[in-house]
Amino acid sequence: MRKILPILFLFLLPSICLAQDATTILNEVGSIIRNIAIGAAVLMIIVAGFKWMTSAGDPSKISDAKDQFFAAILGLLIIALAEIIAALVGGK
Repeated sequence: MRKILPILFLFLLPSICLAQDATTILNEVGSIIRNIAIGAAVLMIIVAGFKWMTSAGDPSKISDAKDQFFAAILGLLIIALAEIIAALVGGK
């Protein structure tokens, strides 16, 4: 994790530095965090599907895969609701 953060910061730095004011910076950081969260949720869905397919009928493995799948879907719903609420409150 410590090695990933500096690399991630290097990708974030150009878009943050090109921003004009604090609102633009916050919007850029928010969109970057949103994109990372969406990517992580999609990756979780793929991993859960792989676990489900390779469970060989074991009910406990299937249950774990279902739980991970539904948690990822819930995460995507929370991200979508956060965007909707931010748009309503922010007046976009």
